[in-house]
Amino acid sequence: MTPDGESGERTPGTVRERGSTARTESIRRGGRVEHSDFKTATEQRLAGIWADVMRLDREKIKRDQDFFDVGGDSLLATKVVLRVRRDWDINITVRVLNDAPVLAELAERIDQRVAKSARPTAGSPAPATRASRPGACLWEMRPGAGGPGRGTLLVLPHAGGSAQNYGPWADWLPEDLRILAAQYPARASRADEPVAADLHRIVDEVLEALGDLDGPLYVFGHSMGSYVGYELCWREQSAGRAPAVLFASGAVPPHRHRPNPATEEEITDEWLLGILGTYEGVSDDLRNHPEVMSQALRTLRGDVKLFRNYAYGDALRRLDIPIVVFGGENDDLVPPAEAERWSDLGTAESVTRLMPGGHFFYLDNMATVTDAMSTYLVSGHDGQRA
Repeated sequence: MTPDGESGERTPGTVRERGSTARTESIRRGGRVEHSDFKTATEQRLAGIWADVMRLDREKIKRDQDFFDVGGDSLLATKVVLRVRRDWDINITVRVLNDAPVLAELAERIDQRVAKSARPTAGSPAPATRASRPGACLWEMRPGAGGPGRGTLLVLPHAGGSAQNYGPWADWLPEDLRILAAQYPARASRADEPVAADLHRIVDEVLEALGDLDGPLYVFGHSMGSYVGYELCWREQSAGRAPAVLFASGAVPPHRHRPNPATEEEITDEWLLGILGTYEGVSDDLRNHPEVMSQALRTLRGDVKLFRNYAYGDALRRLDIPIVVFGGENDDLVPPAEAERWSDLGTAESVTRLMPGGHFFYLDNMATVTDAMSTYLVSGHDGQRA
């Protein structure tokens, strides 16, 4: 086990570890990549991500460098892929980085996927990774090899987050499981839409997009996503089709939340930048792209408002399904004692797993989190959802 709690035998997408002698020898147009200045904006932006994730000097990163030769490993690869998914709104996995570890090669792969998603063939069906009904908000991160009856994991992002933030999870979870991630309004492919009026509107939209599922439904939410997940599970339980399990991550239990409406004077850009820095780091690359930063702040501002306006109600509403809680030992937003209060909301099994880290503890504990989840995804917790 590594200090981060990861098993040395288990790496997503068979990523090559630091010091590997395997090399990719060429990049299109024949021959090796030349040691030269960056040739595209994507290369420049990707270099900024590498520098941010691996804590390297941005000026020393070259387009012919191999990710794994400059300090990359499986955990850092997951973080880079997460950033690429968020910043370019494309669906890639760690395997893409493993196949194209040279910066210029990976940048070209990114450009190819961006071009493909931006220019659909006339008359072609909607992409398989996106729910096809009008107004749908779900992205299919992986269809699952186990067939329709195997079950579906629904991932509900944090405030300011997008479906793409959780794309790398597909490399860590059982391959036969279908994985869907909610895409809330006002981000990524839905950037032109207004932020949801309240949290219950998000629940309405996700349930409509889910429709009828074959097999059990497993629900994971992080931070604000845990509240969306809880309310969704309550609605489904009330309708007689309870999900199999709720994974609640990085959140004070909803009955302990007190509405605290945010004023425009309070949620300034600097205040929001402070949140972004605490949550996932604001790199110089992001700061150097005002249009990207502006969209990120707009999204987070709207999510903060709807989260702080959320009101649980007076009556305690207990779920008759297992509630598995994940938390960071050093999360200033969710003290361990509060994380354990999720047990108040269940009548069945309730388990709390705390691990090193802050609010986004799972980034450094992917194996620990997904291994714990997999126990419930394969152990017969098949739920009652029709």
